[in-house]
Amino acid sequence: MNTSVANFGQTSNCQSIDINIWLDRGNDLANRGNYAEALTNLDEAVTVQPQNNAAWVLRSVVLIHLNRYLDALNSCDRALEIDNSDKQAWLFRGAALNHLGRYNECYASYDKSLGVERQTLRQKLSLKLKGLWRNSSEVKPPQVGNISPQL
Repeated sequence: MNTSVANFGQTSNCQSIDINIWLDRGNDLANRGNYAEALTNLDEAVTVQPQNNAAWVLRSVVLIHLNRYLDALNSCDRALEIDNSDKQAWLFRGAALNHLGRYNECYASYDKSLGVERQTLRQKLSLKLKGLWRNSSEVKPPQVGNISPQL
């Protein structure tokens, strides 16, 4: 166990506590499956340092484990307000949306987590047709010799 986590009991409710202690303890508790207590620690972390992106992302993971998907989505959105390029925030946002049955938004979030620009079916079809049109001048019909029907 991390030293800061082991020493946590000695400094329990002090608001000036180093945020890493709250994060380490929350992470340790989550890894042991104690999600409710982990959430309490992560709530403290975001209270102490509301601009800490990692705290919001870890909080969203714990909320997903607690089946609190809307709260998890809100935590991911808060993390993305801080850093819109955080791939983990996009990934867990997608997971929360998936559990909420909001699949189109879910897929878009997963794509963002992978750094992929999602195209609609119409956009894909349009690009394919443009490609076929461009290549059509290069494609020549097969040459057929002088064919006469045999009688």
